[in-house]
Amino acid sequence: MLQLESGDGLQAVLARLNRGRLSLPDTWETAGLAAAEETLEALFRPSEKLAVYGTLAPGKVNHHHIADLGGNWADTALRGTLGQVPQGIHQGLPGLCLDPAAAPMPVKLLVSVRLAAAWARLDAFEGEEMQRLLVPLERDGAFAGLANIYSLRRSMIAALT
Repeated sequence: MLQLESGDGLQAVLARLNRGRLSLPDTWETAGLAAAEETLEALFRPSEKLAVYGTLAPGKVNHHHIADLGGNWADTALRGTLGQVPQGIHQGLPGLCLDPAAAPMPVKLLVSVRLAAAWARLDAFEGEEMQRLLVPLERDGAFAGLANIYSLRRSMIAALT
């Protein structure tokens, strides 16, 4: 049974799911990962949420890639550190490494039912240096749900191994 309260239980589940998204070995079977992701989807609807910290944000250079998705924007926060994408088409742009021990970092949250149909297109745009992962969100210091976010693949592999 999954422990899905905010805190260490949820962090452990998210770490395992994100390891799966990064194609890292894990002791959970594929069916276990799928069941965990289905449970989180039913509880928090992360397929309809994208946390944004860089060029996809409203008014930024790449916002046009998500502008057609409609939805609502909100201010929220997550825990991580910003670096720069080291190579590829996004070289030099901001890139995030999730870190539960880091200070809260403000991000914009897009909530749109149209995101689920757009993930493949957005994944292709973000390229191989970035990986879509699940992240817990905070608002006023309290757990506020889950969202997808694009994070630096190489940094996250190092952090989760």
